[in-house]
Amino acid sequence: MTDNSDLIGDYKGTVKNSVITALLQAYLDSLDYDGMKSILREAELMELKDTRVVNPEGKIDFFSFKKLIAAQNCLLYESNQLLYEIGRKFSFYLFPYGKSFTEIISEINELIKTNWDVQIKEKSENQYVILVKKCVFCSEIGVSCDLFRGFLIHSLEKTLSSDYSIISEVTKENVFDPTHNTFTMILNIEKRNKNEI
Repeated sequence: MTDNSDLIGDYKGTVKNSVITALLQAYLDSLDYDGMKSILREAELMELKDTRVVNPEGKIDFFSFKKLIAAQNCLLYESNQLLYEIGRKFSFYLFPYGKSFTEIISEINELIKTNWDVQIKEKSENQYVILVKKCVFCSEIGVSCDLFRGFLIHSLEKTLSSDYSIISEVTKENVFDPTHNTFTMILNIEKRNKNEI
């Protein structure tokens, strides 16, 4: 694969192999092997299908990662629930256990090093307010941020006991606004009713 990590502007940066491995596993679970291959073929990155056997501490250039995300968003256009489910599974495979939500937010910025930022703006016992600037998963016009929302919700949910669930609020999204990939998400932690557990 060509190393494009020295590109400037929106395509400058690197992505750790562990992110690619987790994303491909989420595709595999949600879309099966043929669906995963379709995304890789569309992105012209078939060589990534063997990423699982390479060094998880290695990295690819951000330009190649964006090709993968653009292919995903093209093939799954308006498949919002499916993208959300891929995001949930992506969270599990990237951070399977043992990390706090604060650690996960900090690490996602380190694993995907480019011109974006995810931060916890406020937190309390019952609520987190998350600011996402220039989300790399939904930068294209017309593409919703359902994948990354699924990632955030599940990342918080799995740090809680099964007695609690996450109810999310998000600023209204106009996917045709070029700045729609910058948004605030409110994650409310609520105790489940006994008959829901």
